Amino acid sequence: MTNYYQELIERIARYIEEGSYEAASALIEEELKLPYVPMDTYDRLIGFREQIRGYLSRQPQARFLSSREVLDGLKQGGEKAYRVIMFLNKVNIREYLDEIQEYLLSDDTDRMIVSVLFDLCHKQEVNTMLQYCDNGTWIKVRPAQLQDVSDNEIFRNSMELLSERFENENPSFAELCRQVLAEYAYLKYPEQLDKSAQVLVSEAVRYVYEAYGDKAGWQRYCRQYGVDEKAIGELF
Repeated sequence: MTNYYQELIERIARYIEEGSYEAASALIEEELKLPYVPMDTYDRLIGFREQIRGYLSRQPQARFLSSREVLDGLKQGGEKAYRVIMFLNKVNIREYLDEIQEYLLSDDTDRMIVSVLFDLCHKQEVNTMLQYCDNGTWIKVRPAQLQDVSDNEIFRNSMELLSERFENENPSFAELCRQVLAEYAYLKYPEQLDKSAQVLVSEAVRYVYEAYGDKAGWQRYCRQYGVDEKAIGELF
């Protein structure tokens, strides 16, 4: 997870250096929408936002995208998808629901793009039923009826439990676990978290310990909190 944030900052800095201010802005705004961003990363993102604000104000408004350009951009992913998402965030997204639905029904969707699209539709209170596939299961959802990503009792309880167990003893470890849980919650959206806070926290803790190759640390955690290792699944 640490590498994720390092790469994010480096990518935004590269866009700014190249003069690709809209691409940098899209990355910044999408990251700031996530339910949790580490404080140091948050400060850097706000700094980048202030840095490019003047450049963006001198640039012409983002041009109108046709329905075909919206669909093609989403399918191409990467920077093109981020540009489309930034455009959709500024317009009436209802005018592009056919293209969004077509993307959601395609075979090669990016799960994070799916989450962001539902988040945008939810924020604009779209009441049209949209269908998407999650792990082979087709699901229909009305975005207006969804909760915000972080407006979930299990998510809040998980964050509180992490603080209780690690904040005083190892705050940097607690932050890594929060990053893992936040990414997991966003990648599941529009589905809500359905595991208990106890299970989610243990899965996040194991994920971080395994990422560092610290098997002894994981075993200590299991003993300290009475965790049945065989009952804990994989977070990702």
